[in-house]
Order: sequence, then structure tokens, then C-alpha cells
Amino acid sequence: MDTSLELKFAERSEAIVTQFGFKNLKSFVKNQILLMLMARIEKYEAENKRFVAKYHMPFKAFQAKVEGLQNEEAFTEEDDYLDWRFAKEAIDRLKKQKQELEYA
Repeated sequence: MDTSLELKFAERSEAIVTQFGFKNLKSFVKNQILLMLMARIEKYEAENKRFVAKYHMPFKAFQAKVEGLQNEEAFTEEDDYLDWRFAKEAIDRLKKQKQELEYA
């Protein structure tokens, strides 16, 4: 990569971001990433709440219910289980990333 282009970009960007109250380009980038992480966390937490309301139980109870189905076809529940599990895992992963970034 052209380092002179990167240096020019950094210099010009630094002057702009300081006008918005940021200490430097690094603090601006960190802030933007935190905002993006919080938006994703909110998205998946809303999905989690939707499933809690739909099934009137927390994820762990629903997981046990779905895993307890034997020789039964419950396509909707199985699909929801996969989506819900993904949302829960995403929340955990994103919160961990947020915490790591906050203390970086």
C-alpha cells in the first residue's frame, strides 16, 4: 500500500475528527466501532426479547424443550431455536468484543 497516501489521509482526518471533539483519529475509530457494536447488540437483544415473548420462556427452557422433542417434526420451533441460539451467541460474542475494545 502507498504509505504516503495513508499518512496524508491520517493527517487530514485527524484535523477533522478533532473538530468533533475527539482526541485523535484512534479515539474516533474506537468510538465508531463501539457504536456499531452497541447497535448490533441491540438488534440481537430485540430478537431475543421477541422469542421470549413468542414462547413465554427464556432461551434455556426453550432449548430443553426443542432438544426433548423425539420423533416429532416441529420445523418452526427448530428454525426458531437455531435463530434464537444464533442471536444469543452473537450477543455474547459482541459484548465480549465491546468489553475488550473499551479496555484497549
